[in-house]
Amino acid sequence: MSAKADRNEPTTILQTPGELLANIPGILGFYPSESIVLACMLFEDDTTTLTLGPVIRLDVDDLRLLPDVAQAVESFDPSRIFAFVISQKLRPEVLDDTIDQLLEAAEQGIINLTGCWFTREIISGEPYMLCFGPEPHALEHDDHGISEWEFGRISPIIAAVATQKMLEEGHLPELNRDEAFAMFNRNNSYVPVTKLKKLEKEAQRLAEDIEHKINTDDSGHYFLTVLEVFTHALEKTKKLCGGVHSSAENIEVLLKEPDLLQTVATYLSGSFLRDAILHLCVDFPREAALLLRAAACTFNGEIRSNALSLYALSAISMGLSMKAMPALEASIATTPRHNLSHLLREGLFNGQTTRLIDACLRGNQQLRDYHVPVPEAD
Repeated sequence: MSAKADRNEPTTILQTPGELLANIPGILGFYPSESIVLACMLFEDDTTTLTLGPVIRLDVDDLRLLPDVAQAVESFDPSRIFAFVISQKLRPEVLDDTIDQLLEAAEQGIINLTGCWFTREIISGEPYMLCFGPEPHALEHDDHGISEWEFGRISPIIAAVATQKMLEEGHLPELNRDEAFAMFNRNNSYVPVTKLKKLEKEAQRLAEDIEHKINTDDSGHYFLTVLEVFTHALEKTKKLCGGVHSSAENIEVLLKEPDLLQTVATYLSGSFLRDAILHLCVDFPREAALLLRAAACTFNGEIRSNALSLYALSAISMGLSMKAMPALEASIATTPRHNLSHLLREGLFNGQTTRLIDACLRGNQQLRDYHVPVPEAD
């Protein structure tokens, strides 16, 4: 199950189901197939305009999760919930049963579904049709009339607001969910296992040495020097990648840089240095996302999970929450009890992206203030 909820970011104004469907790949970060997508709609302040809120995806054959999904979206208090069944493989009788189950869940009050539509796949121009609700009288004042709510074609995906946001950072939605997650696989073929173990061991030793020196330096000078070293690593990343957006996903050159990888691994070997550089991942999100993804594709264990959690934070700060969720899922799969990843995932699911970043930065600032005392006035 995946979700996207951006109550703190500009929302997409609902016009027709076709326009809403066109935004789904950009919202999720991939083209969902064999899926049920639930779009929560929220009233704007004028109480007449519905805008797109959280979007949740589950496998088309996994309706047993529907009560859990309903409970999860309660906190949003959505004004409407629209369901979209997307499938090319379901046999007609199974498709009918799936739609009947959704209708029954709505009628029993398990989840407040306003309407349900079916389409074979989300591509521009693909037909969609209404399966149940909303009632015709509820649409009599809609500018588009009932026709585009009963049936129509999906609007151009490339022109959708959510897709445009991805394009601004050089991204396009992945072809499917597997590809969205595959970008975080450990696949650095340039660092053999023996070399990798040496890098990890040296990174751990350096991290412990750095933390000890910071804790014994009351002036805060060494702490600031440590931050400068990571800033230089980000600058080198930008130079190596030719200043490209992090969304270009061109990390190949970084995977060939063992010294740079060891540097970032040092800062990710524990929570102390990871938290110390958190603000730099927000201030320089494109460079950080590239370097952190390279680290995640190289190392394992705590280093990988810390890299993925900070990558997610960088992605969120760029408005690319759809890239953050797969990273956090990969982090938790690597380290099931990784606290930062769990906190970020919960905040992301609840749509509190701005509050999420603010909370992380407040903790980071407290850490920096503690280790770099303000000079006393004369």
